[in-house]
Amino acid sequence: MNAINEAELVDFVKNQAVKRLRIIQSDSGKYQTVVNLTWKDGDWQLVTTRAKPREWVSLDRLARHICEKYQGQLPTITLSFNSVFLNLTEK
Repeated sequence: MNAINEAELVDFVKNQAVKRLRIIQSDSGKYQTVVNLTWKDGDWQLVTTRAKPREWVSLDRLARHICEKYQGQLPTITLSFNSVFLNLTEK
């Protein structure tokens, strides 16, 4: 998967170059951001300055981050839960 940093993503959102933003729950239960760009093929994962996936422990914190950082200029956002964690909540 390709990597994108926060500054690049902010710029791409501002210039309406993000087709779709996906929030994916990882195996650890944390949430990661993956984007599709209008001018490049494939998935682009948001990473830290140390090239590690940027993760949030809760959807509340991630939602607050998205609202503050991108200020209403967002493309379609989808959310995918990890089936392991969905099964835990059913018990």
